[in-house]
Amino acid sequence: MKNYLREDLRDFKPYDADEKPWRYKMDANESPWDLPSDIRKALAEELLEGSGFNRYPDSNATQLRKAIGEYWGLSHDQIVIGAGSDELIQIILTGFVDKGDRVLMPVPSFGMYRVFTLMAGGIPMEAPLGEGFRYDIHSYDSALSEGMPKVMFICSPNNPTGNTIHSNGLKDFIKGFPGIVVVDEAYGEFTRDTMIRWTEELPNLVVLRTFSKAFGLAGLRVGYSVSSRELADQINRVKPPYNVNSFSQKAAIKILENKDIIKGRVDRILEERERVYRALGKIKDVQVYPSEANFLLIRVPCGDAVWQGLYDKGILTRNFSNNPYLKDCLRVTVAQKEANDSFLKALKEVLGQL
Repeated sequence: MKNYLREDLRDFKPYDADEKPWRYKMDANESPWDLPSDIRKALAEELLEGSGFNRYPDSNATQLRKAIGEYWGLSHDQIVIGAGSDELIQIILTGFVDKGDRVLMPVPSFGMYRVFTLMAGGIPMEAPLGEGFRYDIHSYDSALSEGMPKVMFICSPNNPTGNTIHSNGLKDFIKGFPGIVVVDEAYGEFTRDTMIRWTEELPNLVVLRTFSKAFGLAGLRVGYSVSSRELADQINRVKPPYNVNSFSQKAAIKILENKDIIKGRVDRILEERERVYRALGKIKDVQVYPSEANFLLIRVPCGDAVWQGLYDKGILTRNFSNNPYLKDCLRVTVAQKEANDSFLKALKEVLGQL
């Protein structure tokens, strides 16, 4: 068959989200908990009373934006809703990047920055993280000397390394940058620092958040951006209409009404993260990196073999061994105690068999 793709995309490799059978799924940084039962009951009652699914959803997600605004203590006019923060990344790049424009991003980091840059016709620029995957703003300065990008991404906490960049130092850097700075805080609920408080002061700043991680709505695809009102208006102009369905909007609002439940779940994940981090540090031949997210990155001997050994025992982790920056690295989602203990036990057994 004739290849109808754009010439520059013909060798493009899509993001691999292949589903595999598992006993413990610890590869995608999802919440280990489903929606709280009270929220499921409330949503079910609304459906029984009349769902209104014969009508298009509110294209502006007005009630959800107001709920998020109340959650953060800011104007709902600063918020744009997307089908996950992934869609917002694509919207921003599609709307602001012309063919041949440069887009600066950290490496290693979330692979979709590069994917969506290429799809928009942009040129990816890499700013390697420092030793131990630490953020080094000087690496961004070095990259800027090669050419001024139109958009710059910063992922904090960074996926898949788990480290953060402090907002105070970043604020001054953003002030001096002429393009748009997108700070991806998909894992922001697991750390205390956030750039959201600077969005009114910094007109070129966009902060991304998602309901997929701490809030446990990965299957419903809800994310949002926070920025100045003016920049939010520009983003909204290129957002597809009706992009987030009515049920997802209702579920996200209900979650925000029960934020104490989510906070309790986050606290439990943080406790387990520190326990698992200490346990991994005691295992011979395992290097574990500090994390402020709901996952841990480890470096092991023979990463592919260890991943396969864990998979054979029913434990699905994320294998980054083929990434030149992440040789022999695996990322494991922090789950509930039973799953975490099974992972630690299996890892010791697999390493003992190498």
